[in-house]
Amino acid sequence: MNVTIKLENDLCRRARHRAVDVDLSLSAWIARIVTRELDESALANAPTLLEALGDETLSEGGLELPERGAAPHRLVEFP
Repeated sequence: MNVTIKLENDLCRRARHRAVDVDLSLSAWIARIVTRELDESALANAPTLLEALGDETLSEGGLELPERGAAPHRLVEFP
């Protein structure tokens, strides 16, 4: 899709130079920036693991974790 955007001359010149520095056309460089911005926004609005799993009781303190640095309670056997 073709889109027209208006940039001040100095901004356009600087953007073209930056695009050339990374071996991209101005259009490809702007597309990369827009894609990155949208991906980061999607991550920021993504649900937490608990929300995604749908178990709201765990997010209300139902999950107890051992104290940091505490030795795990597991039996280790060697053959």
